[in-house]
Amino acid sequence: MASLTLFCSSITPSSMAVSTRTHFPVLPHELSCCDHHNLHFQSRKRSNKRRHKSSSQPVVKAVAAAEAPPATQPSGELKEQNKKKLRVLVAGGGIGGLVFALAAKKKGFEVIVFERDLSAIRGEGQYRGPIQIQSNALAALEAIDLDVADEVMRAGCVTGDRINGLVDGISGTWYVKFDTFTPAVERGLPVTRVISRMTLQRILASAVGEEIIQNGSNVVDFEDDGDKVTVTLDNGEQYEGDLLVGADGIWSKVRTKLFGPKDATYSGYTCYTGIADFIPVDIESVGYRVFLGHKQYFVSSDVGAGKMQWYAFYKEPAGGTDKPGGKKERLLQLFEGWCDNVIDLLHATDEEAILRRDIFDRTPTLSWGKGRVTLLGDSIHAMQPNLGQGGCMAIEDGYQLAVDLVNAYDQSIESGKPVDVISSLKSYENARRLRVAIIHGMARMAAIMATTYRPYLGIGLGPLSFLTKFRIPHPGRVGGRFFVSLAMPSMLSWVLGGNSNNGL
Repeated sequence: MASLTLFCSSITPSSMAVSTRTHFPVLPHELSCCDHHNLHFQSRKRSNKRRHKSSSQPVVKAVAAAEAPPATQPSGELKEQNKKKLRVLVAGGGIGGLVFALAAKKKGFEVIVFERDLSAIRGEGQYRGPIQIQSNALAALEAIDLDVADEVMRAGCVTGDRINGLVDGISGTWYVKFDTFTPAVERGLPVTRVISRMTLQRILASAVGEEIIQNGSNVVDFEDDGDKVTVTLDNGEQYEGDLLVGADGIWSKVRTKLFGPKDATYSGYTCYTGIADFIPVDIESVGYRVFLGHKQYFVSSDVGAGKMQWYAFYKEPAGGTDKPGGKKERLLQLFEGWCDNVIDLLHATDEEAILRRDIFDRTPTLSWGKGRVTLLGDSIHAMQPNLGQGGCMAIEDGYQLAVDLVNAYDQSIESGKPVDVISSLKSYENARRLRVAIIHGMARMAAIMATTYRPYLGIGLGPLSFLTKFRIPHPGRVGGRFFVSLAMPSMLSWVLGGNSNNGL
């Protein structure tokens, strides 16, 4: 369990903090000082919840960050005037955007989320299946809103308390087993779960509030004049705020406006995905498996309710298509000769439940934003799904950005100066840049490992392919297993432990 120290003051929110071994201090609710009790953090806040409604009028109205009053005013009046809240504009109502909006709302900032189509997640959820929320992301959610985190964990299917890892796709034997349970327990973190994307978005959107989310609003342009940001929607309406957060995904319009058009990077893999009513015989002991093969791999995960989610990756050029009703047939051909765990799951999946998409990512850059505009989640660091950390990194982003805005706001209260929005955004970017880049690189390395994996001598050797039938272990497989087994414990501990740079 995480040890914590609670500092409470009934005067200012800046004097209250909860520090834990998870490195995710609890965001203080405005002017609240309460007892804390939490299953994982030992800190539950029971504060009076203030419903904060943001303005939804499309008329442009300037909102200053917190202008300093004349120096002739008494210091008390100066600080009171400086309590004017930031107005935060968020482009995108996906997971990262909603998590940040929730964190900003909990602090009392005025928030408006612009989402093109809140119902689109229903299609995306089918496309991409349930999402894995690992310990680091769950800890960040707990620090933002314990009730929301509890609801997410109740709705999810726990996989982190079972065996997970890499398996040889042909023999079905374990290559490397991952222990995600011990790092979580040692740090007092919640255990990894998987949850439907639709369910997760519904929980987050409900917590943020329909009065804050402008559904059917697509941000197509913005202007930063140094004192405020003005966004323009596709219907011509404009809104002003103190900052803009681009959380509008891998094809982000905000990113394009900031840095110009740049193509996403094709991973080299196309991905088939599906959900089946299927219960493996080892369901009680195994959470998820990655079945490795040469230039292809297959992932299966328990998602609860007697269902299994799977992903089949195959290395080929982007833009490929399948004949009508031919996805399942092609998959059975691609994975012919693989172990029963793979073949049985494919047979159990209806053709209509199989979807296909090409996998792209974006290389994180040194610059995440400019002026009063920054980026979050896939809009700046879309990553391959190999580690299950794409959504987790977006959640961490949302938490860290809220932390730095809170710090800037509290400093403005103490100093009597306007909130330094630009510096707070830079602080957020600096705190996230290295960690995200490392995990992004790990995800790419995992894909490379699958590309080069050869279980036996002869695979991929053309005329020498006959050697495969002798099942002679490939030297690279043996060396790779040793390296992964050696590096995995420390890597998982660091990844699941959260961002050690943040604080409040």
